[in-house]
Amino acid sequence: MNKKLARELSEERKGREALERVCEELANHISSDKEEINRLRKEMEEERKMLKVAEVMREERVQMKLIEAKYLLEDKLLELEATKKMLEAEQSNAKIQENISNNMSSATCDQEIETKCVIADKSNEGNSTSFQYQVTIHRRNQSPEPENSHIKRGIKGFLEFPKVVRTISSKSRHWGTKLECQKAQLRILLKQKCPIRSNVLLTG
Repeated sequence: MNKKLARELSEERKGREALERVCEELANHISSDKEEINRLRKEMEEERKMLKVAEVMREERVQMKLIEAKYLLEDKLLELEATKKMLEAEQSNAKIQENISNNMSSATCDQEIETKCVIADKSNEGNSTSFQYQVTIHRRNQSPEPENSHIKRGIKGFLEFPKVVRTISSKSRHWGTKLECQKAQLRILLKQKCPIRSNVLLTG
């Protein structure tokens, strides 16, 4: 009886010890799992922080690139504005030079016509029966321009033009120069009208 109780007690003790070992193993597994979970949690938090930092850095890089592009665009706009002003200044200077050239050409044309008028007056004094008058008009148009028909009709019967010599230049001429030359020509013809009539009366 005592042996039987002792054997049962021994078996129960062994079972309890085995159960305690299993419980200890389970506790060790649980603690190791907890440590693993904590480690994974820390790693996830660190990765999350790194992702946030990377996102912030990416946004900063984008902002820096945008600012750089803005400055570059402003520089290009300033360059274009400066080029535009330079071109406008060059065009203005070219127009001024063209106006000066046209004025000088008009003055030269008037001077040449007056000189021809003086020469015609001198030849008219020497020979009253015949009168030859030649006008040289320097034009800058690429194609020759016809004479003014009103001037030809006004002088018909008083004076004949045997020839009108025209020198054509390669540059274009302003319409104002043409009008000034025609006005100067008309003034000369009006000056010559009275002496020619007197000569015609004398010859008649």
